[in-house]
Amino acid sequence: MSTFNGLEITAASIFAALASEGAIHPMDTVITRMQSPMYSSVYKHLNGTLSRTLFSGLYQGFGPTFIAGTISSAAFFTAYEASKTAFDNAQSAGYMLGVPRPLIHATSSAVAELLACAIQNPAEVLKQNAQVVQRPLNAKKGPSPTMEMVRQFRKYPSGLWAGYGALVASQLPSMCLTFCLYEMFKEDLLERWKTEKNDIRQQLEATVLGAGAAGGCASWFFVPIHVVKTRMRLAVGEQTGKGNPGLASRVGAFAIARDVLRKEGVAGLFRGSALTCVAAILGSGLYIGCYEGAKIYLCNYQTS
Repeated sequence: MSTFNGLEITAASIFAALASEGAIHPMDTVITRMQSPMYSSVYKHLNGTLSRTLFSGLYQGFGPTFIAGTISSAAFFTAYEASKTAFDNAQSAGYMLGVPRPLIHATSSAVAELLACAIQNPAEVLKQNAQVVQRPLNAKKGPSPTMEMVRQFRKYPSGLWAGYGALVASQLPSMCLTFCLYEMFKEDLLERWKTEKNDIRQQLEATVLGAGAAGGCASWFFVPIHVVKTRMRLAVGEQTGKGNPGLASRVGAFAIARDVLRKEGVAGLFRGSALTCVAAILGSGLYIGCYEGAKIYLCNYQTS
């Protein structure tokens, strides 16, 4: 098994975050708007057709994602690779021999995701609130939606942690399932193709296909949690703008889920699920594929 140092892992993870976030952010903006409580009144016409505002300003809120995404990505993969190495070393030393590989991958990804969520949550709150900022077409040019949110939350920084429990509740099992399935799909493809160790192209193909399939499968199960998480964050942004963030922070996840069920039914909890799965397939394949490709390139570049 190839070994990689911390600098290679950090550089590869930052490149992967930039590539995937830049490509997926417009889809993420549409998903946030579809899952927001304003979807029926702002982003949809009375006759059921979609409004043009749903697809305008698709890169609103990209700044926080750009910054926190690179940092959390580096933290995630550094912790993930370190955990996998620690487990591999323990098994090589004769310990934990009965532990199955999927459990090792799930545990490693769980440790890494807890660290990444702590970095990611404030940026997600800023991003999602910026994604739903509405401006009249004839409005004078002012600060960007992201800067508006930064100024707004500067007075109430505790609001940046809204939805952290929902983030962990959705990301942790989703990430564990994704990486478990990814490692299994990848190993199965490499075995089916009888890929040799020096065939980098086929290894990357297996990585992209395995990661995309794993991300798509895992994402659908957690769409309801994403809907609740989005509404918690948007509620905090709305109340913070009114100078009363405490009201939104007292509204829990279960209360929001009950409200969605009461007003919109089960369909409301799965709104945007198709686009979420498509984004997960593309995002996971691009993210993990870019990470593995950059890591192999950096290793070969240094050793050549």
